[in-house]
Amino acid sequence: MSVDLSVFDYFENVVLMLGWIVNNAIWGVLNKTMLAAVPFAALIIREWYTARREGEDEGNKGLLSLNRIETTLYAMLLVYAFAAVPLLSVQFAPANYDQQHYEQCGVKVAGNGTSTGAGASLGGKTADIPLWWAVVHAVSNGITNAALAALPCNTDYQYLRTELDRTAIQDPTLRSEVVRFQRWCYGRSRTQLFRKSARLDAATAKDTDWIGSHYFLKTAGYYDSFQSHRPVKGFAYNASRDSGFGTGPSQGGYPTCKQWWTASGNGLKARLYDQIDTRLWQNIHAAFTSSTADDYAIRALLNTHGGMANGNSGSDVISGSGGGNGLNSTVGTAVGMFGAGLGWLPAEGMKDVAARAMPMVQYLLMMAMVIAMPVLIVISGYSAKVVGILTFSYFGMASLTFWFGLSRWLSNNLVDMLYQSNAAKLGFMAGLGNAYDISVLTLVQATMVVVLPTAWLAMLGWAGAGAGSAMGTAMGQGSKEASSAGKQGGQKAQSKASGGKL
Repeated sequence: MSVDLSVFDYFENVVLMLGWIVNNAIWGVLNKTMLAAVPFAALIIREWYTARREGEDEGNKGLLSLNRIETTLYAMLLVYAFAAVPLLSVQFAPANYDQQHYEQCGVKVAGNGTSTGAGASLGGKTADIPLWWAVVHAVSNGITNAALAALPCNTDYQYLRTELDRTAIQDPTLRSEVVRFQRWCYGRSRTQLFRKSARLDAATAKDTDWIGSHYFLKTAGYYDSFQSHRPVKGFAYNASRDSGFGTGPSQGGYPTCKQWWTASGNGLKARLYDQIDTRLWQNIHAAFTSSTADDYAIRALLNTHGGMANGNSGSDVISGSGGGNGLNSTVGTAVGMFGAGLGWLPAEGMKDVAARAMPMVQYLLMMAMVIAMPVLIVISGYSAKVVGILTFSYFGMASLTFWFGLSRWLSNNLVDMLYQSNAAKLGFMAGLGNAYDISVLTLVQATMVVVLPTAWLAMLGWAGAGAGSAMGTAMGQGSKEASSAGKQGGQKAQSKASGGKL
């Protein structure tokens, strides 16, 4: 007989298959060496010894011992048959997920069927699983998936921001063109603005902090007055505009900065728009109906990667400030080198590393539990109590997937609660939010990804699963090194940003 069991990702698939392969090997050794039969012999010896110690007034000691042996033997045989002996050939396969639901809501909910690519073997070896643990795995994953599906579907701002952070300007020619636009158009316009000492309101001042500024595009004397110093591909020669450069029609055109940015098809904005994946654009437009959403997304793209456009990681095409991702730039420039802004850096490193490390630690601990099962069950004398504790522990570890999903959902809704307007949320997505708010938000997020799973395992311990607290300690120790590495990385960034003063 065989059984197909679903898992949440390929890493869980591999480590659980490995765990059961080793489990089967250990069980085989216990059987061949007759160690698996020792608890049954120990039962007979124990009951005989107990009967011998009792007085003559206990009645027929032989019959009494037989009854005790028979009753205990039935319980042991049930554990042996259903929780120890691998009866079913097992195959793990990651479940199919609604990718669109995940991108919009930030929660992976399993659908019907499993994804392709999973096999019934690992390195040519197959695995079997006892009936009881097949049921426990199926029930645990079913409950976890139902709990994940119950989370309300809200816009996943974290996903949008993460995907934008991962999006790069792939075309080297376009990267070079962005740098030229910054130098010949944006830089000169900013200098012109400072010379005029124009009084700007807060919104307009913020708008002039990036190369696609509406103020520079619409105000006379800025982008309409400056132009490229080299021919730009896609623009035709215009004698009235380009004759001053001493070129002819065969050498291409020198568009004004306004034309260079806004032209449909071959304009810089349109070409940057094409660098962002179509599906990501669909999600952005589904989340934000504002006409400025496109500008914020392109601004985030430039803010993350623009400093690398000319090979200079210390320069940012948005404002010429420190490079790196938009949030790092915001923290570094908005609040200087002091206070909560710098305190955010170690937490951000810990949060990102812990969020990736904790699920892997979860699956590795599940593998360790599977490997240890034969030894623990035999040593316990096929104890139903031990099987019960292992069952609670396995369920607790498997259901941590929900708690990681919940921590992500809560983190995402903290963004919704902190930033009430669409404009503020777009600012967060582009890495332009308030540095103090973001530092608090990051610290809370870094705490939730560790505290919520640990609290769940502790609650299982309160309910009677004694292994719960031990598993909580194991989770903490397992992720300690990864979190420490991330935190140290953040502290190094902190020290560098403060010039070694912090």
